[in-house]
Formats: sequence, structure tokens, C-alpha cells
Amino acid sequence: MSKVVVLGGGVSGLTTALTLVNKFKNEINELTVVSSEFPGDYHAHDYTSPWAGANWASFAKGNEPEQIKRDSLTYKKFMELADTEPSSGIKKFPLKYFIRKNDMIPWYIEGKFVRDIEYLSDDELITRNLNPEEYIGIQFTTVTVTPIIYNNYLIGLLKKSGVIIKRIPRINDIEDIIDVLGYKPDLLINCSGLNAGRLLENLDPEELSKVYPIKGQILQVYQDLPFQMMIDKLPLSDHALPDQFLNVFPRGEGGCIMGGIFRGNDWSDQLIEGLSESIINVVKSHIPEFTSLSVYNTYTALRPGRKGGVRLEDSNYDLLRHDGSLRVIHNYGIGGAGYQSSIGSAEEVSSLAAKILK
Repeated sequence: MSKVVVLGGGVSGLTTALTLVNKFKNEINELTVVSSEFPGDYHAHDYTSPWAGANWASFAKGNEPEQIKRDSLTYKKFMELADTEPSSGIKKFPLKYFIRKNDMIPWYIEGKFVRDIEYLSDDELITRNLNPEEYIGIQFTTVTVTPIIYNNYLIGLLKKSGVIIKRIPRINDIEDIIDVLGYKPDLLINCSGLNAGRLLENLDPEELSKVYPIKGQILQVYQDLPFQMMIDKLPLSDHALPDQFLNVFPRGEGGCIMGGIFRGNDWSDQLIEGLSESIINVVKSHIPEFTSLSVYNTYTALRPGRKGGVRLEDSNYDLLRHDGSLRVIHNYGIGGAGYQSSIGSAEEVSSLAAKILK
């Protein structure tokens, strides 16, 4: 029987903990989730999960089978939860997705993986100020996730399963977890997101230069919309900022989030000058259904990027300040795909854990 600790209270850590407790009831004696932030906390813009959009529209490319598998598993589970668990904060919506004609059709459209796929008419593109000679429009059924509701739903499931939820101060080194806990866990799951590089600086120094922030900015409005909408590459006529795109996701409880931007290596928590106004102008240009907009919240947050993509692997570190070694499975660096990859990534962690725990 093992003591397992999950470091990280975001969607990656919570989902991973839930997967482990469900799969290893006989192998895990005690499972603890430790973090300096948990659902309901909004004081840290590098604690990404509360600030997410969030929806499912896989970023995986056709030549990335491992990421496609993670995203596929998550889509199926999210669609199931939308039907069976209204308390999960997951709701189905059609997504109108507009891409440039010279860009690759997403794998989930090409392979007819998602539900209710249809191509939108030229008339609709014209109505939305998009040139049919430059863009195509695709619609399919996906989900919106309300982060605070979903993550608290996960917390509830963890507590029912006997998982310990423990808030700790921020640590500066992965070895500090031993001092904070008072013991060395048999297995540590590292879901520390944007802080992973700093925590591994001494034991795994290459990671410090690999982990980086990807800044986002979102507006929340009271108005509803019966569909999601995305445009990755905006028309030049929008006069958008560099790295700006259009995302509008209605939430299950009402209102919408609007974005956004994908700006790498910007650690600032300050609003980007002119971006909120640009988001509103872009929305008005392409979504005439909005006759007025009432913004009630604007914020920035940092996605946990990593050069080379998400790290899903195990390490056995020889400790510098404590005796012996520490077995670690990593699950960090997912960028902007934290929710839409969460269940598949957690399943991959459990496969790695099976080799250690069984």
C-alpha cells in the first residue's frame, strides 16, 4: 500500500487525483492533493484553471496521435457528463468555427470524430463579415465548461472517495514537499503547471528554460448566445493585435466569455493596452446577434506553456537534501488545452503509475 501525493490544485491535478483513486483502490493507502491554490481562489494569475474559457476544440495536429488520444478521451467523457451530470458545470453547445481555406482541416472534422458536423453556407460567412473565398465555416457539437463549477464538482468527488485535500504554502523546490508533508511520498504526481520549471531547477535544471507563460485576456458579458464561435486567424480588416483571435463561449449558467490572445513569455498580470476594445470590436463585426454588450469582468491569466509540449513521463530523482530518491510522474505544460486534454492526460498518468504501484 502506497502514499501518493498530487502536487497541484488545478484541473490537471484534480482530474489526475480522481483517476488514480478510482483505478488504484487496493494499491493506494492514502492519496493527498496539495496546493497553495484551490477552486474558489482568484488571487494568483498563474493558477490558470479558474480563468479558463473553457471549451473543447482540440489543438492537436494530425501528426500528434498521443495528443489526439488524450483529447478524444476527454471529449467523450465531457459529452457524457453534459448528459448525465448537470452539477458538473458542463453544457453542450454548437460551435461555429471559421478557418482560413489554406489551413489544415482539424483532425476531428477530417475524421468525423465529433458530433453533428456541418459546413456553413457562404451566406452565413458573408453575414459574419468573412469572405467565402478566404474562409470556410464548420459547425459541430461540443461543450462549454464553467471552471469554478466543474473544479468544485471534482473536489466533491475526491472528498467522497476519501482523498485528502490540503492547502500548503508555495514551495520553491520539489524537495520541499517532503518538509511540508513530514514524510516522503511513495509517488509524487507533479501537476504544478507554470511553476514546474522553478520547482525542478535543482533536480531537473533543463526544465527551467522549457516552461513559459502564455498570456490570455478575457471579457465576461451578461448577454447570452446559443452557440460558441471561434476564428483563429482574423481578417486584416479587423485591425487586430498581434496574436489576437476570436473566442466566444456561452456558459451554462448564462452570459458569455470573450477573448482573446495567445501571447508567449509575458508574465505580467496587467491588461494589454487596447485589447479589450479590440475584442469588443471584433465580436461586433462577426456576431451580429449581439445588439449590445454589457461587460462585467475583464481579466488576464497565464497558460502553462512548455517547449516541446506537455510533459507526461516519470522520473526517479536522487535527492540533494534528503536521503534516497523521489519517484515523480509529471503532468504539466499543456498550454491552453488544460480542460480539453485533462481526462486523457490523467489516464496517461495512471498508465505510468500502474508500472510503479502494481
